[in-house]
Amino acid sequence: MEKRVLYGLVVMLMYLVGGGYSQGVVEWIRDKAEWEEILVKTEIHIGVMVTSPLCGAPCDIVNDQVARFVETYGDRIKFYKINILETLFFALDYKILTVPTVIIFKEGTINLRFESLSDWGMFYELLVNSSILDFPPDLSPAPAPAPSDSDPDADLPPPLQSGE
Repeated sequence: MEKRVLYGLVVMLMYLVGGGYSQGVVEWIRDKAEWEEILVKTEIHIGVMVTSPLCGAPCDIVNDQVARFVETYGDRIKFYKINILETLFFALDYKILTVPTVIIFKEGTINLRFESLSDWGMFYELLVNSSILDFPPDLSPAPAPAPSDSDPDADLPPPLQSGE
């Protein structure tokens, strides 16, 4: 199975079974003055998850995964949440058209932007493999193992039988 698909399934399973895991703290931004202060004073990367109570499961899943990401990498990136229905200024300033949207800022400007996150695995890989987390060379995450040359179909699921 493709690595991203498998990771997505694991994430979904963790979300459904999870709940008992400790998670990183992701604070809410309530108004424009607070946001402007955060943008000026924060010295590390800033991640903003734009959500809405009307979003449902997609936002819940991304929220859970952002909290887990912060738990691991919170010393390198500070994440916040914004309820788009309560903070219209953010939607207007950054042209938010859909939720969930995650925007990564560096020194007050947008560095990365993810809209309609349907593949958390890709988002996670982009963040970890980008220069955003500024890993020292000795602490870089290990690269993914290379696929096996012996059996190219080893990662594929078995074919469906008739009647399934």
